[in-house]
Amino acid sequence: MKIKVLIILLFTSIIGYAQVKTDNLPKTYEFNIYDGSESFTMHQFTQNYVAGYRILSRTLDDLIPNKKISTATKVLFIGLFSQPLTHEEGHRSVLTAKGIGSINQPFFNSAGAAYVKGVRDAELINLRNNDISNYIRLHTAGLESDHRIANKIEELVFFEEESYSILREEYVLRKLGLIFYHSTSLTPSISLDLKEEDNELERDIVGHDIWGAVRHLHRPNTPFFRYTRFDDLTNVEKKYARGLAWKSFSNILSPMLFGKTNFRVNPNLKGNFSIVHDLSPFGDYFEQNFYLSVKEKYKFVFYFREFMNKDNTFFAGGVKLYNHRIYNKLNASMGFDVWNQPLNLSFISSEGKLGANTFLKLNYSAIQRESSFIKSIGLFSEFFYKSEGFLPEYGSLDSDFGIRFGIQFSY
Repeated sequence: MKIKVLIILLFTSIIGYAQVKTDNLPKTYEFNIYDGSESFTMHQFTQNYVAGYRILSRTLDDLIPNKKISTATKVLFIGLFSQPLTHEEGHRSVLTAKGIGSINQPFFNSAGAAYVKGVRDAELINLRNNDISNYIRLHTAGLESDHRIANKIEELVFFEEESYSILREEYVLRKLGLIFYHSTSLTPSISLDLKEEDNELERDIVGHDIWGAVRHLHRPNTPFFRYTRFDDLTNVEKKYARGLAWKSFSNILSPMLFGKTNFRVNPNLKGNFSIVHDLSPFGDYFEQNFYLSVKEKYKFVFYFREFMNKDNTFFAGGVKLYNHRIYNKLNASMGFDVWNQPLNLSFISSEGKLGANTFLKLNYSAIQRESSFIKSIGLFSEFFYKSEGFLPEYGSLDSDFGIRFGIQFSY
């Protein structure tokens, strides 16, 4: 992510919500060991990051009794390390899925930028010329990763698997960071003015994520260079980028961003929602997420998406049964997604193509010991099938079948 360090640190003053006391109930943490391929995927990395951050945040709250100092510590950690790490890892995952080696350098350099580097121009040119959809996604995958982390937090908090106080800083900074990045299209002067390094292996793979994506969506055969400046865009492209920026402000339409974790209709029914705007390999989309809990037993996630390419809109939706207790040691999640997306994931096509995804996830707690520090240890496995098309966080744009598994524990 190409952002100025000072702006990230200023977010500290924005997080002024009342502290919510952390409950002492055991929490379950999942770590994905295998994600259906040999690659370390975006899905795997974001899942493991959120679990690891939860443990870190909980530990900081236990070790630092002063809540203001604890909050400031988390903000510095997120802004200076974890946010650039996960954002750049999103970019890297696209390259790895395509068999292209790269290096994630998530530490801000002297220019204030974090990089994915170690890739030759010839490899990027070949990807652009032969697989434009994945080349566009190479630009947008960092923002995609940011959004998926925010969505995971919403599920954890709404379904009371984690305290909002543990994840508040991560959630707020993730949401505001997305809006700030897009806002560089409204005020280009706040963006870094990077110059391409002489050694191609030292260059970032795409430069400014949004401007690079916009340029190649409109002109996929433009002369190749990595670092797109706002002035490199045509007037039509500048207007499109500004439109994306204004749309990005819809990301604040989440009650959780303001500390409202749920709306209770009656003792047996509660819900919440969030609005998302994100980029895709063929344009952008809006997403409306709805969270519903019935009798604290049946937990559902519904969503609707409106995919947009240059001139057309395509619709999608999905439903998920979340972490349902089968019996004492076994929980299950399952879901179904369906979408209509432009043919060949094209920016200009008006013809749509249907696609779908389904998954089943099983969580088994093999050992349960209420008297010990570690309350339970177990395993989880997930099976999925996705047809051709773009599904956020899934590594391949082609049809794909996968098996995921990992470990879980609670304390």
